[in-house]
Amino acid sequence: MTPENEFQSNPPEAFRLSKLWDIYIPITIAAVPAGIFALLGLVTEGLDKPGAQPSTWVIVTMIALQPLGIIAMAFVILMRFEFGLQQLSHRTNGHPPVWRKLVLMLSIMCILLFDILTNVAAAFAGAGPLLVLAIPAFVAYLLCIRLAFARL
Repeated sequence: MTPENEFQSNPPEAFRLSKLWDIYIPITIAAVPAGIFALLGLVTEGLDKPGAQPSTWVIVTMIALQPLGIIAMAFVILMRFEFGLQQLSHRTNGHPPVWRKLVLMLSIMCILLFDILTNVAAAFAGAGPLLVLAIPAFVAYLLCIRLAFARL
């Protein structure tokens, strides 16, 4: 058997969750917008009281922090979706079934929900319990990723 034939007879490596791409990066990058929104919550603290007058620096800081948080959140979602589509296309020789694409999209919706819940929990006083709801959203994301790449 020549080395070329031996290489062709080996099946491709089975899909496994990547600790880096599927767990560490989404949690770390979700922490960035959550931190930005937590900072926004600190900056705007006390502005909900009657007669509160925001200073100019508070308004400028709010204007700067909101787009940064939104961009960071969008970056997480788009990068994970792009990486997932590339990986799915590669493992299916460029022809992924529709159901795999739909499950991948569902996983992206779950990571988006996770990101939104962590951001709201960080930004608003009293919204901390939303972190408890973020955990099942992240677990659903991991399960959907696993399902989208099942037996590949």
